[in-house]
Amino acid sequence: MPLPRVGVLCGISGLGGAEFSLLELVTRLRDVYEFHLIVPGEGPLQESAELAGAKVWVLPWPEAIAGTGETAKRPGAAQMLRAAVCLRSLVRRLSKLLDEIQPSVLVTNAAKAHVIGALTRKRKDVPLIWYMRDGLEDRVLSRKLLALLSRRCDLTVCISRYVAAQFREYVSASVPENVLYNIVDLSRFRPGALPPADLGKQPDEIWYGIVGAITPLKGHDIFLDAAERVLGELPNAIFAIVGNNPYVTEAGVLYEELLRQRVANSRLRGRVRFMGFRNDVPGVLSQLDILVQPNRGPEGLGRSVLEAMACGVPVIAVNKWGPAELIQDGETGLLFPPLDTEQLSAHMLTLGRDGILRKTMGKRGHDWIQRNLVSQELAGKFDRIISSAIARSGDRAIARQQQEATA
Repeated sequence: MPLPRVGVLCGISGLGGAEFSLLELVTRLRDVYEFHLIVPGEGPLQESAELAGAKVWVLPWPEAIAGTGETAKRPGAAQMLRAAVCLRSLVRRLSKLLDEIQPSVLVTNAAKAHVIGALTRKRKDVPLIWYMRDGLEDRVLSRKLLALLSRRCDLTVCISRYVAAQFREYVSASVPENVLYNIVDLSRFRPGALPPADLGKQPDEIWYGIVGAITPLKGHDIFLDAAERVLGELPNAIFAIVGNNPYVTEAGVLYEELLRQRVANSRLRGRVRFMGFRNDVPGVLSQLDILVQPNRGPEGLGRSVLEAMACGVPVIAVNKWGPAELIQDGETGLLFPPLDTEQLSAHMLTLGRDGILRKTMGKRGHDWIQRNLVSQELAGKFDRIISSAIARSGDRAIARQQQEATA
């Protein structure tokens, strides 16, 4: 008997936290569903999805749509008009592709994908699920569009209670929602992972790291502000920046270049390591003494927080948004108000000076992950969400057919 087909419309062709989390689901449920990922271009996501067992379809997005976003710079009227003109063609092409794939359910995996998916023609018995991953408090345009289109959405999967609350406040209080934390592969992300040979950490060094997409939202500049203060007290400190920028909408921001220039022209020169995108993040985390998550804006959950805690690395994160759900301040990590560089640097010094505290917090964080992030349970919950949505749609289709037959 053929497996039910799950179509997934993805918003980028690169790999960010949302994509890694999606791939974890595909890997664990590929014997239950036939996953068909629809990506806007060739790239790392296509290759990784195929390795995970998914069928991948490349449906190019017009530049006017792919390059329009809110997180780096809000689009102007002319840019929005160009995107709107191109939208009809993209929706038409996606409709034809869905006719070919014949999915039992359509999942959309980014804000623009939610909009495009809602506008796309599909069979009435195919439920639409929005996989909600972002806070909307700073995304005025996205939340307005999603609110207008929410009647076309059958249900949502939200990656945190914070995201679910944002959805209820800004989009819809009537669309059913399900909170499901991201899956982390605990067989890879664990204490004692082998360190990469190219890092070369010295025994007396204290390594602080920030891991994830290099975008202004993540607050790398805040990390460097605090690093300068810390270096004055701990001259053996090293500051690692791990990741790249996979988002087309922020390609022209030159954020990483500005960070590099700042380091080169400050006393941080020689103490900051830009490591780029890594496939060996568990090994990199094994070298970090402290992970720092200094978001300047809404963070839906914080995948790097989960990964660091799974590896037994203590975390310093903002006391808002998704990260605040994951950390018990003073027990499993330390929290600070967003943009408060003074408090952040004080926390970094506290953990940098106290190896016993680092070990204790790392152990407590690891134990929390083991209790609350069981991969099989999270994948099973997603399976139940999908199967129930398909079953309900099937029941509605049968009822509709019966009504038509008796009309």
